[in-house]
Amino acid sequence: MDLLVEKLDGSRYYLSQYKVLITDFEESAPSVTRNNMQLDQRNGNIDFGGWHTDKTINITGYYRADDIDEEEALREKLYALLSDPDGYYITQLKTTPSVAMERPGETSGGYYDKLSDYPSHKRFLVYTEAPEMELVGNVNETLLYKLTAEFKTMKLPYGETPVKDVDVDSPYKDVPVNMIADSSFESGKPPANYAWGDAKMEDRTFSVNAGPDASFPQPMGKFMLEVANLSTDSATSLDQYAHYPITPVLIKKGETWTYSYYYASAGSATRQASDFLLATEGPIFELSMGQKLRETSGGQITWHRFVKTWTADRDVTVTTLRFGFVKKSASPGWVCIDNIKLGKEPIASPWSPNPADLEYNSWYYNLSVPYSGSVPCNQLEQGFTVQLTATGSASSLSFKIDDTELTYSGAVASGDMFMFSGFSYTQNGLSIVSKTNKAYFILQPDKPNRITCNVPCTVRIIGFQNLYA
Repeated sequence: MDLLVEKLDGSRYYLSQYKVLITDFEESAPSVTRNNMQLDQRNGNIDFGGWHTDKTINITGYYRADDIDEEEALREKLYALLSDPDGYYITQLKTTPSVAMERPGETSGGYYDKLSDYPSHKRFLVYTEAPEMELVGNVNETLLYKLTAEFKTMKLPYGETPVKDVDVDSPYKDVPVNMIADSSFESGKPPANYAWGDAKMEDRTFSVNAGPDASFPQPMGKFMLEVANLSTDSATSLDQYAHYPITPVLIKKGETWTYSYYYASAGSATRQASDFLLATEGPIFELSMGQKLRETSGGQITWHRFVKTWTADRDVTVTTLRFGFVKKSASPGWVCIDNIKLGKEPIASPWSPNPADLEYNSWYYNLSVPYSGSVPCNQLEQGFTVQLTATGSASSLSFKIDDTELTYSGAVASGDMFMFSGFSYTQNGLSIVSKTNKAYFILQPDKPNRITCNVPCTVRIIGFQNLYA
């Protein structure tokens, strides 16, 4: 075992450089102090809360010297290293013995040379009042000394990871863009300018459905599209479909695109589909289900996903979506559609909203601070700063980490940089503290520390650390 000592100027020293072999490294729990008051003629105390004050780390080690003069030189160096009033960081280097197998007596000696050390995941900012050296005895004509030291934490009563800046990225930043707006029908409105293939409207339904019930599946979000023909007239055209226009999407020759959506069907709609992706010149068969048989396992409340990928051999412009079914009988039937996606990608990725959708920001900017400490990290105590760079605009700002909300009543423009430290609040370097609610943040262990913001943005945590009890 070894001990790494890091001075505040960045210089690093190992106690093994001073012939010290660490044999024991013990850390205490953070000590607790409480603020309470006892009133006469009242049982118990009035408690005003408590806090951690410091943590104690005790080390024990041994070193050898050939004579008194060498021991004195080592002692002076250790005193100079450890008795630093400015403090320093210490990190335990744990020992892993060699796991190689050998026969008894195959080798002898050199045990400590076979040990390998690896650093702990945390370090401590500490000082010690007086390291102690004690003569153990004369061993093999060398002087053996015992070193003991009690360290106290200085700033925070916790173990810490080194300070770093962390970019809090969206988990969906690499998900290809879905080119179809309102593809999960979360607007609650049916697509505009739709039409039925046979130009009839009676006994037909083209609408959003909130489901679920015994007849319909659970929508992926709040709504799904329902395409239904409720007619029992045997003279009704068998091919029942509706189509609606979308914002045109250009697919260029050589590009690879994937089209997908979820469907469920019932009644006379459970055999052949009538689903096509349409261009100006007609169906794009390479990306369409066409009139193939639908999957119906699990019944009418079970979703199935259609996926098709195509490397274009020509330029086409997608203009229209069509969904429907070929009636297998004169009885009513319906098909439900949800989570449509058309994207430039070689395989189907999970569904995602279009950037024009109202739910896009809350989906894309689903950010979480990657805090993995075991105690809360209070911004006012630890000192991290939230750097927010707006990529959109708004009349005000609301920024939250879990349930803590920081508000700013001024206008926000794309490119504005905000810095929030809990003491200082700036926008593009100018103080805005008077227009904020002066909130500060605490990163919590075993919680998502999820970020939500009313403005599209990028977030960086400056001076981030994990803290451990």
